[in-house]
Amino acid sequence: MVKISELISNFMPRQGLSFRLLFFIIICNFFFAVFTTGFSLYQEYIADKAQILSNIDNIYTSFGQSVAVSVWNLNEAQIAVQIDGILDFPDIQYVRIRETIENVNIVLSEVGTPPKDATFGRSFILEYQGSEVGQLEILASLEGIYARLINKVIYVLASQIIISLLLSIVILGLVHQIVIRHLVKMVEYIRTSTPEGLEKPIVLDGRADRKEDNELDELADAFNFARTKTRLEFNARQLANEKLSYERDFTKTVINYSNTIICCLNSDLSIDSCNSAGSEISGINVNALLGEDWVSIFVEDGKQVDIQKSLMCYESIDSIELRLNESTNRKNTLIWSFAPFYDGGAIRFMIGFGHDVTDLKTAELQLTTLNNELEEKVALRTKILKETNTKLAVAFEDLKHAQQSLVETEKLASLGRLVAGVAHEINTPIGISVTVNSALEGEHQKISTLLDDKKLTKKKLDYFISRVGEATVLMGRTLETASDLVQNFKQVSADQISSKRRDFDLKTMISELLATLAPTYKRHKLSQDVPGGICLDSYPGALSQVITNLTTNALAHGYGESDKGDIRIKVEAPQGDKLIIVFTDDGKGIPPENIDKIFEPFFTTRRGSGGTGLGLNIVHNIMTSILGGRIWVESTVGVGTVFYLELPLVAPVFKDKKPAVAHHQAIT
Repeated sequence: MVKISELISNFMPRQGLSFRLLFFIIICNFFFAVFTTGFSLYQEYIADKAQILSNIDNIYTSFGQSVAVSVWNLNEAQIAVQIDGILDFPDIQYVRIRETIENVNIVLSEVGTPPKDATFGRSFILEYQGSEVGQLEILASLEGIYARLINKVIYVLASQIIISLLLSIVILGLVHQIVIRHLVKMVEYIRTSTPEGLEKPIVLDGRADRKEDNELDELADAFNFARTKTRLEFNARQLANEKLSYERDFTKTVINYSNTIICCLNSDLSIDSCNSAGSEISGINVNALLGEDWVSIFVEDGKQVDIQKSLMCYESIDSIELRLNESTNRKNTLIWSFAPFYDGGAIRFMIGFGHDVTDLKTAELQLTTLNNELEEKVALRTKILKETNTKLAVAFEDLKHAQQSLVETEKLASLGRLVAGVAHEINTPIGISVTVNSALEGEHQKISTLLDDKKLTKKKLDYFISRVGEATVLMGRTLETASDLVQNFKQVSADQISSKRRDFDLKTMISELLATLAPTYKRHKLSQDVPGGICLDSYPGALSQVITNLTTNALAHGYGESDKGDIRIKVEAPQGDKLIIVFTDDGKGIPPENIDKIFEPFFTTRRGSGGTGLGLNIVHNIMTSILGGRIWVESTVGVGTVFYLELPLVAPVFKDKKPAVAHHQAIT
């Protein structure tokens, strides 16, 4: 045992954790062994008792009949032989035979020593030829069982102790190999590490090329992380200390070289410390200032009592204007501010900051004089400006009236061009109808003459009827064309002069508008690509005026007199509650230098040719105000121009329930 103990000591370092682990392993193994051994012995004890009782039953089966015969014959010698045979069986200690005579049992023979537990055995009835002749009692001893169990307990305990010892050595060896040695390495690493953290990160033995991490690897990683964090914090602390030292030196330098007086006052308002500015301004040496009463030096006589009371409250004070005491023979004026300085929760000093504003006070006095002079000049200029503003207001009103007149003129000119075009287009079907009517009157005169002369034949009557039918059809077509033109013109003109809001179909409105505009611009192609079923709750008159103005503007500025233009109106499918109308022409395009000006009022490139510069301005104002949308333009010189009109499906509601008139918006 001594050698084993020495071997364990040499193999394993004496760490408290190892021995505690060993102790708990032995204790747990001991209790487990006792429990399992006790349970096993108890099971064997029960089985052995059952086996003895089973053996007794077998003995009776083997000897019961022969013993009954011997009792019946009173053959004592045979009975003795049979009893000896029974006692030869293991664990059988006592046998007794009783003879039954008239229901009375008399001991006939008994052999052996009765055991202490006289109840462990069997008692059998001996019968011979169907009659009870006696009783056979067989008692067994448990001492053999106890002896066997004791021997087994000793064997099991000894083996368990040996197994526990060996298992403990193996487990402790494995624990040391897997855990303890790594912990010892980490402890040693911690003991030898320095605050600077210059050591390499700890790597556990045999874990350099690890594939899977265990708890110790995670512990080592956590330690390395903590070590790195500690090193960073240490470096940060060093940097902070260096920065603090720098700031302290910087602050000291700023205080010493500042033009502002910075001084610390004790509780009795004596000067504890002061920078060089205090000496320069007061004319007193810095060392001479220390210990002197601050009030008697830096406060004029009339204010000393009030200032002293305020400072003794030890509260912050901002911007007090004070002049130096006459005892300094200086006339400087300073602005003072004070703040309490706390040390450990108690006020240590009152720190005063005095800024010399003598030059500023001199400049302020000069500035006051100049301000008084300036006020007189400003009053005179104000009077002149009021008179000028009155004249400008009158001129502005005149300009507004002129602008309104130009807008009305532009609208009426647009409507006039529309009427002229429609009138010209109506002349054609009406002229055809007049011609047909004249021809029909001539044929009527001929047929009337033939009828009066009684020379009318069926052939001539059929010819007359045929001519009348053709004339009727031709006149119907031409008059229907004229009627459509009139209806379209009525709707478009009514919309353009009306600000009424209503629900309308976009495709129908644009079709009617283009049909009205087509006669005016026969040389050009006006086409549309509008999906059906788009219904707007808006102002059709305002939208008609926008499209009309864009068409007029494109034809007036985009094409020459002999050019043939292609103007297209395309409506994209609504996206949400909005839609976009794309107005495209293939004309000359707008130069880049003019494209940002086209929506400005009175901007035109045809000033000498009748242009007012209000057409696109009206379009812009209608789109952004009445229709609640927006408009933008893209143009390439020589290729054409594209206007994008984005407007909501439901126009905005105005507070007074009436939209602003387009020309009013144009003026603003």
